[in-house]
Order: sequence, then structure tokens, then C-alpha cells
Amino acid sequence: MRAFRTVSQAVDALYAQVMRPENKGRYSEELWHYYPQLTHSRGRIQETRYVYDLCRLARFDPEGARVLDAGCGYGLQLTILHFMGIREGIGIDPYEDRLNTFRQIIQDFCLQTTLQGYPIGLEKATFEPESFDMVLSNEAISHYPDVELFFKKAYQWLRPGGVLIIADGNNGANPRLVRFTREVWRRFEQGPPGTIGAHCIERPYVEMRAEIIRQTYPDLEQSVVRQLAERTSGMTKEAILQAVAHYLRTGELPQSIFDGTQCPVNPYSGAVIERLFHPLRLAQELQRFGFRARAYAYFGGAGGNPLVRIANAVLQAMTPLSVRWAPSFRIVAYKQ
Repeated sequence: MRAFRTVSQAVDALYAQVMRPENKGRYSEELWHYYPQLTHSRGRIQETRYVYDLCRLARFDPEGARVLDAGCGYGLQLTILHFMGIREGIGIDPYEDRLNTFRQIIQDFCLQTTLQGYPIGLEKATFEPESFDMVLSNEAISHYPDVELFFKKAYQWLRPGGVLIIADGNNGANPRLVRFTREVWRRFEQGPPGTIGAHCIERPYVEMRAEIIRQTYPDLEQSVVRQLAERTSGMTKEAILQAVAHYLRTGELPQSIFDGTQCPVNPYSGAVIERLFHPLRLAQELQRFGFRARAYAYFGGAGGNPLVRIANAVLQAMTPLSVRWAPSFRIVAYKQ
């Protein structure tokens, strides 16, 4: 791999310009909320080391590779991989605001020869079979509407021997994170608006569903609208309106009521918020799709503290025993 110092300096210089306060009108302001660490040099170097560590864990040298980032957001990891020498990096994400910022960064810093971004979800993405050396899912798999579809497509798109790298919070095995994630679910579903962790809740999903119902059936009483909105949890717009139409014909109320055990769904986009995934089971599931997969507990180290990095290496080697206490996980899966 290219020298870390050279790459980290290039990433540092680029994002020092991106994150200037006067650029909040040029790029999405959420970028500053989502990546506050990019506002200082130490954080930018940490993000570079984070990507290096992923590649080292997977024994993957990005030099000359073609990479897909499924759920790339603002394109930070792809931009770092650009400086690490990839031949081409493609990012997909259904959130246009984030993709537009990524595209603007590509344009502003003349990265078009390497990087591209497409504002599409996984279900609409199509690429040539066996056309990527690496598929990356960084803090994204818990938001995919259809995880099995992702596994199928990733296997199809990867070249033989290509690698799928998954990195996410360990919210399915770590009991503390399980409890926190369920509270995130409740807030997105029922409110109130505001922030919880790294999430920003603008409107609860129950209010979005009520809006969908009112727009189509403006004469319904508000109490009925509210009752129907509460009983269509987990549905998207089409399913909500079908359930309401069925109620109006038959008087039968829908029974999809949020009880805290199901991940809520954005009724407009179909996006899900933080599914619970146990990394060991996820690695086993990947093998069913033809991958040779292994899960790793992750305890940190991207900040560069040598003691933390040593501790992480030891505890990572102790997976699966250590996974219960890990804040995050990594899965490395090779196409056989």
C-alpha cells in the first residue's frame, strides 16, 4: 500500500479546505454534524488510518483496484481510497443531499477521473458482473431495506477472489448497544424530534404516515388519521394507502403497531434505521451466498494510540469470545 504519511497529508489538505465554515452553503450542513472530526487535522488523519486498517484487515491493496461503496454518504472513504491509488471508485447512496455534496467535492477538487457518485438505492443499482475488486459497506448495512439483495448483488459484482468489507456498530451482540438502538427506534417512530447519538430526527415516522393519509383522504377525522398512522408502522406509502383503503371498505383496522421490537421504516423512502446485526451470524449468512467470511470484534485504534491498537489486536484475535463487549465489528468476506 502507499505510504500512510503521504496519503494522510493529502486527505488532511483536501478536507481542511472542504470543512471551512464558509463552505456550509456550498456543501450540506449535515456534513459538519456527521463528521465533526474532519474540522481538525487529528480527526482527518484518524479517518485515513480507519480506512488503512480496514484494508489491512482484509489484506487488500487498493492500488489499481475498482471499488464500490454501497451507501457511501458523503464519499469520505472513497476519497481516501482515491489517494491510496484506486483506479476507479463508485459510490451509491439514496440520500441525494449527501450524494450532491460528494459530487460537488469531486468537481471542486478535480477527482472526476477516479470517483463517481450516483444517487440511487441498492435495489436500483446495476453494474457489470465481476467488475469490482472490492465492495465496501461502511456504517451502511444496518440501513439497507433488503440485506439479502445486497449479499446477492455484492457476490455478483465482485471478481473471483474479490473482497466484501463490512464495518458497523455492534448493536446486535453488545447488550448496551442493543438497548440504545431500541431507543433510537422508538425516537424515530414516535418522537420527539431532535438528536440521539449521531442521528437527527426531524419528524417522527408516525407523523409522516399521518401526512400521507391526510393528503389522500383529507376528509377523514384527525382522530381516525392518527389511529391509522399508529397502526401502519413499518409500511411505506403504497402499503399505507392500501391499508387505509381496506379499512374504509371493511372497517378492519390495520394491525401493524410499533411495539419496540421491529426496526421502523421511513414511509417515504423505505430506509430503515439501524437494524440489529450479530456479526458472527452475519458472517455465517454470507457463507450461504458463496463467500468465505470471518467476523472480527473491533475496539478502536484508528486514533493512533499504540496501547489501544495493541489491545484491539489482542481482543480482535479473541473473536468470538470478545465480541459481546466490542463497540463495533468488521466482516471480511472473499468471493470464492
